[in-house]
Amino acid sequence: MPLRYLILAALLATPATAQNAEEVAVARAVLASLQDLSFRKRREYCGFIGYNSDAKLEATPATGGTQATCSAAFPDDLAVVASYHTHGAFDEGYFNEIPSDIDMESDAEFLLNGYVSTPGGRLWYIDGRALVAHQICGLGCLPVAPGFAKGLNGEIAERYTFDELVQKLAD
Repeated sequence: MPLRYLILAALLATPATAQNAEEVAVARAVLASLQDLSFRKRREYCGFIGYNSDAKLEATPATGGTQATCSAAFPDDLAVVASYHTHGAFDEGYFNEIPSDIDMESDAEFLLNGYVSTPGGRLWYIDGRALVAHQICGLGCLPVAPGFAKGLNGEIAERYTFDELVQKLAD
């Protein structure tokens, strides 16, 4: 099937306003597998999830970033529906238990879903069209970083709009 048809099918099959169970499973598996590496190397890892030419959902190999950023090349052999990235190791100087406003803006730019794992083992879903993030699962549902300190950044809500993220990060 030509890739242009896969792109259309992917967008129709997985609107950013609702999670596709298979998409969530792929995101959870790839992020769970990257947590320990991300903690050890103290940096983010990122990539994309999309449909291949056989209409199978898969994740691209992860790209290593820095302590607070990550940028992967957009694949031309997948109909991309989502991004994924880790938030690296636990560090008291960073607010990394929620997606950032930049995370949300990056997904919104391409009308993608996004998945973010945190040092506390949370898994977040970003709806890049509605500009809303919510927890798929909370503390400890994915591997937790050594030395993680629960509550350092105060109460973490189950859901944030873009404006609420900006406000939370400014506090």
